[in-house]
Amino acid sequence: MKRFFIALLVLMIFLNGCGNKTSEDNSSKLQKAQISNTVKNDSENIDAPHINQHVPQLITYNGNHVSAWVNQFLFVENGDLKESYDGDKSYIKLSYAKDNVVKTIDLTQYALKYDLFNGIYYMTASPSGKYIILEFSQDVPISVIVDTDTNKGSILWYDESKKESMMRISFNPNNEDEFAFLPSAEINGPNGSHFLKLYEIKTHKINTVGEISEKDISMQNSMIKWGKNKISVISLDKNKVFNFTY
Repeated sequence: MKRFFIALLVLMIFLNGCGNKTSEDNSSKLQKAQISNTVKNDSENIDAPHINQHVPQLITYNGNHVSAWVNQFLFVENGDLKESYDGDKSYIKLSYAKDNVVKTIDLTQYALKYDLFNGIYYMTASPSGKYIILEFSQDVPISVIVDTDTNKGSILWYDESKKESMMRISFNPNNEDEFAFLPSAEINGPNGSHFLKLYEIKTHKINTVGEISEKDISMQNSMIKWGKNKISVISLDKNKVFNFTY
């Protein structure tokens, strides 16, 4: 009996060694099969109500004297956002901790009104944490500003009549009430172009800093960075950098 167990143990070790050689290949095949099945299932039920799996259900932010997080859970059907499904409701809620107090604001109304089924994917805050900015991911992104003193939000329109908002918002580190932004859908010329602009929250004044050719950089895949005497628009892969003085 003892010899039988020893032989069995040796056989298991041998088989395990052989399995290690092909585990990576098997894992790859399994992953491809799972992806294939997922695509097949999605294609079969593309019109059925389901949770939008492309929406991150938790986004966190910590900086500028405030900690904030977004919980979101969105149902879609036929490419449209659904208010509820089978007893569950779509929701987007921002919570933030400031001065040892936690507050929550429901932002679902904006998503439902403008069919923002991709939810929020980016947020930032002003230097003291007074303002929190949240950007909804969409073909034409829409940004919402929340005043943490009043716990109220509003859309940052660039041109409300055209449903153009502001995106890639970055606060002036030395001015609580000023930030740089890119209009969400402003195109001029045959090649297209975007303009880096400044916005003053209290006066609602907008100033143009400089122009960027859209063919050189994707505006939605970029970030704005403040320097001592300049503002830079940088592609996420850092291959493209456009500097402007202010």
